[in-house]
Amino acid sequence: MNRLLKRAAGTLGLRLSYTLFTFLTSIVLARLLGPTGFGTYTYTISWSYLLAIPATLGFDGLLGREIAVYHTKFAWRYIGGLLRWANTLAFISAIIIATGGILLSLYMIRPSDPQLFICLCVIMAALPVLALRNIRRASMRGLHQIVLGLCPEMLIAPVLLLVFVGIAVARLGEEFTAVWAVGAYTLATVITLIISASLLDRSLPFNVKTAIPSYQRLDWLKQAWPFMFLESIHVVNARADVLMLGQLNGLDAAGIYAPVNRGAQLIIFILMAFNGPLSPTIASLYAEGKRQELQKILSKTARVCLLVSAIATVVLLGFGQQYLTVFGPEFVKGLSSLQIRCVGQLLHALVGLAPMVLSMTGHTRFTAATSLMTAVLNIALNFLLIPRYGINGAAIATTTSILVSGIVNTVWVYVKIGVHPNIFGFGSS
Repeated sequence: MNRLLKRAAGTLGLRLSYTLFTFLTSIVLARLLGPTGFGTYTYTISWSYLLAIPATLGFDGLLGREIAVYHTKFAWRYIGGLLRWANTLAFISAIIIATGGILLSLYMIRPSDPQLFICLCVIMAALPVLALRNIRRASMRGLHQIVLGLCPEMLIAPVLLLVFVGIAVARLGEEFTAVWAVGAYTLATVITLIISASLLDRSLPFNVKTAIPSYQRLDWLKQAWPFMFLESIHVVNARADVLMLGQLNGLDAAGIYAPVNRGAQLIIFILMAFNGPLSPTIASLYAEGKRQELQKILSKTARVCLLVSAIATVVLLGFGQQYLTVFGPEFVKGLSSLQIRCVGQLLHALVGLAPMVLSMTGHTRFTAATSLMTAVLNIALNFLLIPRYGINGAAIATTTSILVSGIVNTVWVYVKIGVHPNIFGFGSS
């Protein structure tokens, strides 16, 4: 548990840095671009998050689990084979998806919004880079190098983005647009891929580099697709509100809602910080049959997450208007939606560990089924509520789907594994 806490503390530090720099960048962009321009940027980046998941074909999820297991069993040749296979397929898949995305945008978006079209083309060109960076991040997680693996994406990338935006604004002044913002994001991504590749090369055990790679291609593909499906649904649930607001209510609504999303994420900040270091530990304990140790770690983690989430909720509910005003006076329109998301995220903190537990114990298909159900619910609710209630409708839809997913997954964990992924299992064996 002490080792886990140290990893979580390191991850938490990185996430704090990431949150700080992304908030600073968001504030700068929101004030420079206004709701519509900021909405264009947010809408575009949301597509990159969504499409990067099928681009990796689920290997970014599989690598974190399988490398941890292979490392425990000293199966060096399989680590090498899995890394090569994952990189090759991810690159090819990303190229295909990016090409299709550009062609689709050419006919559907270019005539009505040339600036959005250019932004989407730039981010599609960056898709292979995003996919390969995700592969390396997951590989580092499987090697138990959680903090080091997250550094390029969560520390270096946001710093570079803020620096590049500052340089562009200094040179362009009022001519700075969302296109330049997306370009800065892409350049930061390319640089951090290079850094990620170097870190992984240094972290790989010498035995992996010298062993002749062995492959289980069909088996890996079979195990990877649930991760892809699950993560895709997760991103849909996380980004459907922004994407559907941009589609149904306009990019200005998506821009106003973006700070609401950022604020709501602060509440489960600690939960996300534990997910990285906790996942390989869960995989290892489950593989060794140590149920009692697994329950103890899950219960203690859940208590810490709930306490920190409750504090964050109280702060945001009390100072929500001041928080939104920082982005600009127009963004205060999102106050009621922020309050809805805050309450929902606090409840989510009670059940948020369940999906990761299922994934790391070989029960991904149950999480995938639950996520599919809630994603359909999320999309349907957004479709029904956004035209009538705007950003409040998006907040209600997202909150409802997240809670349904968490509750169902918690039940699955208890039925299939026999542990409680929440505070209620404390002290049980």
